[in-house]
Amino acid sequence: MDLMPILLISANVLTLAWALKLLGRQPNRRLRHLVLTVSIVSMTQTAAFLCHLQGQSLMQAAAVVQQCVTSMGTLAAVYLLWMEIRDRRRTDEMLRLAEHESQVRHGRVMREARMAARASDSH
Repeated sequence: MDLMPILLISANVLTLAWALKLLGRQPNRRLRHLVLTVSIVSMTQTAAFLCHLQGQSLMQAAAVVQQCVTSMGTLAAVYLLWMEIRDRRRTDEMLRLAEHESQVRHGRVMREARMAARASDSH
């Protein structure tokens, strides 16, 4: 085997590993389907191509290069999806924290207002 099929297989193994890692993070349904679709498309293209790879003519070598570019693009897409999922999770956490802080502040203000009202009623 020469370098191109090895790169092709490596890119698909990395894509699959990253996709499985993403699926373990429980993203929303649409992102989960997108991760699966991108991973499956790349792997089926590679499997079909490697099944037909025998003697390499110039056209076959060009097809290997095209498959490598496709696989690397798929890997990049899965990586970008991972970044999106991570950023969404961080944003959700920050929004929940801000909401909690707002509720705590509101509770403190209400408590202080009640204490001030009691203090003015006792005078």
